This record gives sequence, structure tokens and C-alpha cells, in this order.
Amino acid sequence: MSAERIDTVVVGGGQAGLAMSAHLRAADIPHVVLERNRIAESWRTARWDTLVANGPAWHDRFPPLEFHDVDPHGFAGKEQITKYFEDFAAQIEAPIRCGVEVTAVSRKPDHHGFVVQTSTGEIHADNVVAATGAFQVPIFPPILPEDAPLLQIHSNTYRNPEQLPEGGVLVIGAGSSGTQIADELLGAGRQVALSVGPHNRPPRGYRGLDFCWWLGVLGEWDVPTLDPRTAHITIAVSGANGGRTVDFRRLAERGMTLVGMAESYSSGTLSFAPDLGENIAAGDANYLGMLDRADAYASENGLDLPEEPDARAIGPD
Repeated sequence: MSAERIDTVVVGGGQAGLAMSAHLRAADIPHVVLERNRIAESWRTARWDTLVANGPAWHDRFPPLEFHDVDPHGFAGKEQITKYFEDFAAQIEAPIRCGVEVTAVSRKPDHHGFVVQTSTGEIHADNVVAATGAFQVPIFPPILPEDAPLLQIHSNTYRNPEQLPEGGVLVIGAGSSGTQIADELLGAGRQVALSVGPHNRPPRGYRGLDFCWWLGVLGEWDVPTLDPRTAHITIAVSGANGGRTVDFRRLAERGMTLVGMAESYSSGTLSFAPDLGENIAAGDANYLGMLDRADAYASENGLDLPEEPDARAIGPD
């Protein structure tokens, strides 16, 4: 049986794969999208129950299709996002094949194109696009030994507070996922500690406009690609509960214990770096810096936006 031949193979049927398919179709480039599971599988099976998008519906979407069941300024839940991806795939008539796993890709001996090995056969393609996402392998920092007498799970397997055994919970990582999960656990009456490392902390909104709008006009979506060796600085932002600015001081006021970065484990004891104050202060500086830039932009462009002096109030340590 001869191998199938096509111009471009796109590996992955999630956000990136569907976006690539839309561009390829607009350019009349023959292609196929291969997805080993279902469209947007990660949104179905690797997200917690109450997860919502961190950007408003007017922003977190493909240009040709709006959400039909979410207010433009609201935050879509994971089921709505999954349905949205399915609707978009149908709208653009994406040539997607679900249940097809790519097992290997190799360059042809003459270096003209690629051989794509799949669970249903071989495909020869001039181009291959890897659209499998940036976070496919859960990372557990090598702090706890495998035989440590406690449950250790990754956010991609966390579903809800009832899933965890009784007792206190330590959440390591104060980006969007860690902060939202810790907040949910705290609201469920659990004793929660949150390990806070370096982070950016933008306002959810400012002067009547969402931070996604501000990032756009301030040019933050067009920053140069970072050097791969650059340490990743996480962003603490949330669309949960209608969208709120993440404020670690308020979490502490509600009873959450904040600690610095987790460093080591020995004989049942975790040790943390003495950097909590430094990390919180740097996050505050990032937050206030964005307000400064937003105010400057509004002034320079004559925007008639409501003042918001309370946004600059930073609570006590």
C-alpha cells in the first residue's frame, strides 16, 4: 500500500492546530490535522472542574467566531471552550482526523519533506507543524522523594477539593493555576499554604478596561521571543468568580499561609527560601508599573476613562 502524500501535516487538534488549519485553508494549502484523541482533549481531561479562561470572551477567541453562550466580558468555562473549538473546526471545515496518533517524524533521505508515522499508516509531507502545546509533560520539581508519606499531584490531575484526602494542602506555584486552585481549596475550608515565587501580577482590569486590552495597546503582545534559557516568570491572573485581580495579601487575610519558594525536604519537613517578601514586592512593582503605563497611554492619547485611585492601594504586609 502506497503512503499518503500531502503538502502539510499539522500535529495536534487544539487551539494552535485549529488556528494553523484556518491559515492553511485561507492560503489554499492542502493539509491534514492529526489529533490522537479528540478536539481540545486537554480542556476535557487535563483541567480542573471550575476552570475558566483567564481572558474575557471578546479576547480569548479566534477572530472569525465569537462565543454564542458567554457574555463578551465574561470568562468561558472549560466545557464552553471545548464546544467553541468544535464549532470553529466545523466552521472552517478543518480536515481533522481524531484518534490518529503520530508516533514518529523523520526527514526524507533526500531532505525534501518528511515521513510521518501514524497509528493508521504513513504520510509523506512537505511540511510538518508541531501544534501539540507547550506544556505536555507535567513537571514535578525534584524536592519530595517518591516514598514521601503524602499525596503529590500535578494541576493537570487536580479536579476539585473533594478529590484530596483530609488535611492541609500545600500548593507550589503562584501563577494563574496555582493561585486559583489554592483559592478554591481555601474557600472549601481547607488549611492551605501557597509557595510564592517570582511572578508578574497585572490588574484584572483598570479604568474600566480589561488587562488584555491594556496589554494590546501597550504592545505587550508584540514583545520579542525570549531566549529559551531565560527563566520563565509566571503570571498571576484569574478569570475565576467573574474575574478578580490576584492579591496575595487578601488571600493571607482570609487565612492562607504564604511561604517563599520550596527548596528542600528532609525527614518530613519542607524548607522554603526566605524570599517571600522579595517576591511579593516585585509582583507589586509589576502591578503598579502597568498602572503607570496605562495612565501614561490614556493621557498621551486623550482617552476619557474613569479615574481609579483605589487601584493603587497596597495593603499591609
